[in-house]
Amino acid sequence: MTESALAALQRQQIEIAVGELLLTSDHYMRLSIIERIRHLIAHADPTLDSNKLSESAQEELREVDLLPSE
Repeated sequence: MTESALAALQRQQIEIAVGELLLTSDHYMRLSIIERIRHLIAHADPTLDSNKLSESAQEELREVDLLPSE
């Protein structure tokens, strides 16, 4: 299945949020960002291809249990 334009946009939003997550060490900020990413993933277009996320984003999302392990 081909990723829709909306899904590509949502993937970019997830990448940006993961970047913010990597830049902060404050526990409460991390929790807030993780919650935002969880929301983005939960409401993402069904065509969103998580395999197209950057390797570092996939790693970080697995670390916080938002993506299943390989």
